[in-house]
Amino acid sequence: MVKRQANSLPACGGARRRDRLPTCRLAGCWPLAVKVALTKDSLNNKGRYCAFDAVRAPNAVFELGDYMGWRTIQFQTTTPPNRAVLSWARELAAFARWCGATASVRREIEDGETYFDITIEGGSGFLNGRTDDFAEAASRIALDISPQDQGLMAIALDAGAQLRDQKIIHEPGEIVFLPTRASREGFERLQGEASMETLLRELAIQESRLAADIKNYNNAAGPRAWKKRESIAFLARIDALSIINCARRMERIARDLRTRLGGNSHLSAALQVFRQNTAHVTDLRNISEHLDEYVVGAGRMDDPSQVEPGEVFELIVERQDVVLSARSRSARILSVAAAVKVLCQCVQNTTEARFMELTWADGIDFDYAIIEDDGTSRILREEEYPPEVLGAKEAMARSRQGGIPFSQQVRGNCADCGSLL
Repeated sequence: MVKRQANSLPACGGARRRDRLPTCRLAGCWPLAVKVALTKDSLNNKGRYCAFDAVRAPNAVFELGDYMGWRTIQFQTTTPPNRAVLSWARELAAFARWCGATASVRREIEDGETYFDITIEGGSGFLNGRTDDFAEAASRIALDISPQDQGLMAIALDAGAQLRDQKIIHEPGEIVFLPTRASREGFERLQGEASMETLLRELAIQESRLAADIKNYNNAAGPRAWKKRESIAFLARIDALSIINCARRMERIARDLRTRLGGNSHLSAALQVFRQNTAHVTDLRNISEHLDEYVVGAGRMDDPSQVEPGEVFELIVERQDVVLSARSRSARILSVAAAVKVLCQCVQNTTEARFMELTWADGIDFDYAIIEDDGTSRILREEEYPPEVLGAKEAMARSRQGGIPFSQQVRGNCADCGSLL
């Protein structure tokens, strides 16, 4: 097995890293990836500027970097390798895939030795940002599998050193490019920590907990059942308010996406249905946020001369749901969770169909950043662009004029509600 020396190849060909011009790869949690390659002719204002290719890519992640790249880990063991080593290699590759990379493990046997090659592939920017995570995971996984196995730990530590040796370091003064601010915001909205996908995961946890609260409450029995029910009701109140807060964030995200898509009619219709089914969610969330004011009768909805200090929320545990009430507002919590999931399905259908419109909000265009002396990057102002970047921006603008804007492309109808996407 021959060890590869280069750890980053451009997506547009087989030359090594410094032999080609940059490639930016943008992909999302949706099954769509986009590659935009700058060509030498484009920078010289000859011919088309963008080589544009849209490809299906399940489980894709956001990869923002100059080149498509890889990281390799190579080691050898006696034949056959022990189970701990096999488990470690398998789990390290699984961790890399969980992070969004492509990972594979190869084994070859030669002269009584087993040679391993673990390859992790992705955009070089993505890999650079994750290399330390991969290196730390190598040691952590080894400790989890067999903390007393010194041979395995030696392999894991060497793997971490190999990974860190392959990091690409941008030099001060180097110019790199990335999608425009609006595009970066669009992607963060789709896959960040406040995305629909992330909040749906939160909702699933909260919904499961509340369902367990309801079951335990109704199944309580015996002379001390009253005390158990009181304890469970307290937990149910916490879980119910968590669902209320999650639902409110979901609605705000949907409204923001609608704005980013120019007032999308499908999202408007989905939001209208959601509000009809969750009429008091906003008020209940606001009461919860300002509970310290409401308990003394000084909330925004209160008249201090008529509202006495005291308990604000009332919780009723039914057989199949929980009703949360405050200041004449109420909501059936599991019904709210169901309405959230209906809204999210329509939002996801729209964002998948209009992925390009969100992640390339300004069309195929880029910001340019310079690497500072301390290793950080700073977005360049237009007056700071060097001549070659100005030429690239002008060519990009000409290229955009010739195509149909993403917002005007027909996307079909929503599979769930039938509205035009």
